[in-house]
Amino acid sequence: MLKREEVERIKEKYPKGTPIRLYSMEGEHTVPPGSRGVVDHVDDIGQIHMKWENGSSLALNVEEDRFDIITQQDEISEKKEQEFIDRINEILGKTDFLLLNTSCNTENTSYAAETLLAMHQAFEEVYGEGYVDESYGMVMMPAVVKGTESGIKALALVTLDLESAGEHWGTIFLAPGGPLEQGNAELTEEQKRAIGEYYLPYDYWYTPLVERDHHVNFTDMPEEVVGIRRLVDEYLVTGQAQQMEGPK
Repeated sequence: MLKREEVERIKEKYPKGTPIRLYSMEGEHTVPPGSRGVVDHVDDIGQIHMKWENGSSLALNVEEDRFDIITQQDEISEKKEQEFIDRINEILGKTDFLLLNTSCNTENTSYAAETLLAMHQAFEEVYGEGYVDESYGMVMMPAVVKGTESGIKALALVTLDLESAGEHWGTIFLAPGGPLEQGNAELTEEQKRAIGEYYLPYDYWYTPLVERDHHVNFTDMPEEVVGIRRLVDEYLVTGQAQQMEGPK
């Protein structure tokens, strides 16, 4: 049982209309993780009564449930992520995944390099530059991955937590049969086996510039990865050179 002063603090922190994102609700499945809602009111025992996006009005218990306030920066980050996903989907809709896999794993890396450049440019179009800081939180970005045991390479989308100095949270592999999201509950057994056999464990090298990330070694990239990244790296160097020269 919460003390009266604790209830008052909850009422002060979660006034009516506060946007909430749910991570987990103890013993309830009516409102799934990831759901959004707004606070209706906080009662006298400290329960936060909600209006969820799916129509539910289940209350939150601060001692048992996991949730967070959606900030304005969160809204901006989510909007940009969706814009990036939409642009990536346009690119992937025109991608020959078999050719992409061949290009990633042979000397002729042209198709892979061109696809990676298109993905990076889509990132820049959304975020305004090839550099992102920790204010964006979780960010999905283009990358090259290489299975440390299999040696197989692929383009991918990696998600990093920039608030935790670039901690890796997940990967979508652009496999020969199409995108495969690591850990997705809808993967077939064959798809899980393919990820495990061809890609896990893996190293990765993303294309944007990230502050304070000590998880990735960009100075000793394998030559074959350098070949796939060559157009992006040339593009980045050219852009930096133009910035240094300034307007003409």
